[in-house]
Amino acid sequence: MLDSGDSTLIITPKQKKVLIDGGGGLNRENYDVGESVLLPYLLDRNINCLDYVFISHFDTDHYGGLLYLMENIRIKTLIFLEQTKESQEYQEVIEIVNQNKIKVQTLKAGDRIELEDDIIIEVLYPTNEKFEDQNNNSMVLKLNYGKFKMLFTGDIEQKAEKMLLEQKIDVSATILKIAHHGSKSSTTEEFLKKVNPRIALIGVGKNNFGHPSEEILNRLKKYKIMTYRTDKNGEICIIVNKRGKIEISTQLSDISK
Repeated sequence: MLDSGDSTLIITPKQKKVLIDGGGGLNRENYDVGESVLLPYLLDRNINCLDYVFISHFDTDHYGGLLYLMENIRIKTLIFLEQTKESQEYQEVIEIVNQNKIKVQTLKAGDRIELEDDIIIEVLYPTNEKFEDQNNNSMVLKLNYGKFKMLFTGDIEQKAEKMLLEQKIDVSATILKIAHHGSKSSTTEEFLKKVNPRIALIGVGKNNFGHPSEEILNRLKKYKIMTYRTDKNGEICIIVNKRGKIEISTQLSDISK
């Protein structure tokens, strides 16, 4: 991958399949992540249908890989935020949605998707206020499975983190997907303490605009949070059960502690 990107595949015990973001590159004409990485990855695992696909926000490195996917695999429901309808990127997505008759669902803070009886995805943010920049308008999701919680933060930065804390939204989680690829503009100490994760994941490419920040990596070390990053570890596979037991394996062996 030539630059930073996020994509998470969730498979439930009853085989519901959910994708949160789809990665992407800045120059899709030369290298399409959807065609070269995402679709082959899914097909290699005999996945030819996705129940839900979430777009956290319309930055290329989060939605770009989904464009090819939407034309070449069945997606039952595509989910994004109501407020993203104003963007040009939205128009690009919705054109493909209409051509392929994909069901669209727009969500807001407080909405919930029940994947199974005891597996729920909550939309925590954004709430009422809208920021001018896309990053701080990213959808923040929380996966709940018994005692296990995982927080997906898109590219939110300090403004959004502060709002989550001010509104006393429960952001506590076992695993935190670090926002904005480990940029120093995110993951404030106050936010990190409130989430209080055991494990942190950083989606980041090798040519990554200086991400992740040493400041953020040191902060994670300070709180003894086991950190995995895709540029060092490759694919990160996590198996959990409702009692909170976690097994993690990585494509590569380099683990930051």
